[in-house]
Amino acid sequence: MSFCCSDENKKKLEQRLNRIEGQVRGINKMIADDRDCMEILNQIVSIQSALKGVWKEVVRSHLLGHIAKSLQENKHGEELVDELVEHLDKMK
Repeated sequence: MSFCCSDENKKKLEQRLNRIEGQVRGINKMIADDRDCMEILNQIVSIQSALKGVWKEVVRSHLLGHIAKSLQENKHGEELVDELVEHLDKMK
């Protein structure tokens, strides 16, 4: 199963992930430079929030793409829903 997302949304996700990657490199530099713990923790929270945004967009794309299509075509829709529910349960 491929990633179901418009090219425009895919590009936005790639840009967001590139920013997150830069933030992670920034934390590595902050640690190497012996920066304040609270500054580092604030950056970690920022990255977690950014990743959650990417996660929500991927879930949205999955729901609107694969699951909606499968339910309309009566092909494995329940299996895909169960798979997503299992994934969501891991997010606790």
